Parts: sequence; structure tokens; C-alpha cells
Amino acid sequence: MVALLFICTSQIIAGFNAFEEKCLWVIRNTMTNKQSIDEMIHFAQSNGFNNLLVQIRGRGDAYYRTQLVPKSELLQNPDFDPLAYIIDEAHAVGLTVHAWVNVYLVWSSEKTPRALHHVYNGYPEWIDTNGNETISNKKNGIVGEGYFLAPHHPEVQKHLLAVFRELTALYNIDGLHLDYIRFQDTEYGNNVGAKTFYLQNRYNDKKHVFENDDYVEWDNYRRAAITNLVKETKQMLLDVRPDCILSAAVKPNLLLAKNRYFQEWDVWLAAGYLDWAIPMNYTSNLRDFANNIDIIYENLPRKYRHKIIMGIALYNQKPIEAVDKIYYSEITRFRGISIFSYNVFKENPRYTNDFIKSIRY
Repeated sequence: MVALLFICTSQIIAGFNAFEEKCLWVIRNTMTNKQSIDEMIHFAQSNGFNNLLVQIRGRGDAYYRTQLVPKSELLQNPDFDPLAYIIDEAHAVGLTVHAWVNVYLVWSSEKTPRALHHVYNGYPEWIDTNGNETISNKKNGIVGEGYFLAPHHPEVQKHLLAVFRELTALYNIDGLHLDYIRFQDTEYGNNVGAKTFYLQNRYNDKKHVFENDDYVEWDNYRRAAITNLVKETKQMLLDVRPDCILSAAVKPNLLLAKNRYFQEWDVWLAAGYLDWAIPMNYTSNLRDFANNIDIIYENLPRKYRHKIIMGIALYNQKPIEAVDKIYYSEITRFRGISIFSYNVFKENPRYTNDFIKSIRY
């Protein structure tokens, strides 16, 4: 099975030559030991990828040395530092390493984190709600995708910037990659502390009831909270590690991202807060994939499109379907592609073989 993973070494390269950036997302469960990491790096280097996006913050935890958040519960050896090992081994073969961090999503299990200093345990008042559920009410299990920090809570940004600064200062990373840099959905934002803070600053009256015209400003306020974190993260990188690329995984429909998830990634690109936007254009339907690109073309000025790396999924489609989207991304002249994820190649060697054959021919 392992041998099949590396079959036809370097044949993917022929299909990737059109792109300046060839990125591979690597989910955290691949990085629990040296052997698994070695196999991943060999696969990426042999098959034409030049950027690794390695998930070192999954649920408010860490796959690296830190004094601010707990080590992941998936790491059986507490002395092993996956990020340090990946950086050394990847740099040795010419691969860049982007530290992939899940920003606001901090927990997604009905069992609470074991570490008492996990943000879920230590600061439950920072967790966002949709107005119906709370961190202490789990009668119906996890609601939505899990538990998110409230982006507009006045203490949340301070915490996240401290986490990012520590990570960036300690490790020679080539990039910082932000994921879940959004609200969970439109109805979220009902964290009591965050909403009270907004109302007090807007009206000096915490009992004020929202009126219809207030919701436009409320949406703008939520949108601005996320944009400000991206802006401050970029400024921090310029201070600590100025050559570090700041990228973000974003919703592929630019308008839906802005109006439903309050993720205005076109503004981030235009303002220079973000170096790369990586739309998670994960649909298996080529028409929908192309429609998301049409929306980008219609709403994002051409001079910013060179900052887009198109995200393509493997887990929900056949190899030939994924390859069609790679070629479509080439035709529409994007700077690069990012494949989600290495785990599909690792767990399904037959898929890997079919993918390589498809992209070659």
C-alpha cells in the first residue's frame, strides 16, 4: 500500500507546471510521528508540490511548543514537536511550510478538553452562540460545526494575536495560514459580552433593542471584527517575521462569504492585509466550481487575482473530476492551486494512482 502511494513519482509534475504555487493541505492526524511525516514530505516533494499547509492548531490546541495553549490530545509523545520536525525535513528538500491554524473554531466534541487551560474550559464566556445554545447546554449534542470563539468579543483578538505571535517568533515558518476565520453563520454573534460591548459603545444603553436599520451596522460591526484581526495579524508578521506569507482559507463564493459569514476577503486582498486567499472551491460539480470563479471575476478587480490560490478537494469526487478543476483553474489563470488533502492520497493509494494517470493524460 505504501509503495503504491509513490508510484509514478514525479508524474504529477507535468500537470502542475502551469502553476507558480502548488500547495498541499496536510491534516493534523498525519503529523503524530516522524515516519508519517517523512512519508508525507517524500510524497509532496516527489510529486511537484512546493508548499505544505500543515495543520498545527486544530481545536484550540497545538502541534508545537507553546506556553499559551495545550498540546493536542492526539499526540501520544509529549516531547515530540511535529512542527519543528516538519520545518527541518521540508526545508531540507526545498519545500516551504505554512502553519495552518484553525482560528475561531476551538472545540467540536461533546467531551470537554482534558486540559484545564484550554480556552473552552478557561474562558467559556468567549464562546459565541446563536442565541439558543450555550457552552453548558449540550442536551442535543454539538450545534453546527462546533464551538467558535466570538470574533467581536474584546478579549478574543488579544488572545489570538498572542498565540500567533508566539508561534511566529518561535518557528521559522514560511507562512501563516488562517482557517475558520469567519463567523459560524449569520445567526451567530449573540455572545453576551460581545453584544453588550457593541451596544454600550453604540448607544450607551445595554438594554437597547435592535431595530431594523440597526442590523446593517451590526453586520458591518461583525465583519469589521474579523477584518481587524487579519489586519493586526499582518502587522504582527511584519514586525516579527516580515517574509512570512499570510494566507487564509475562505468561502469560495465571494458574496456569500461577505454577507453570510462576514468574511470580506476581497477587502483583505485589496488592503494588503492578506498575501494569498485560498477559496475552498470544494464542490464536485464543475458548473458550480466555475460559477464561484465567475463571481470572483465579476467582483474582484483583476490586479488582485494574482493573489488567489484555488482550493480543490479530493475527498468528495473522482480523480478525473478533481483533475478537470485543476485544468479549469489553469485556464482561468490563477497563480496556483491547493489540494485538500494529502490524507486522501495517504489513505487511498488507488485514488492516488488514478489521479496521477488522469493529470498526466
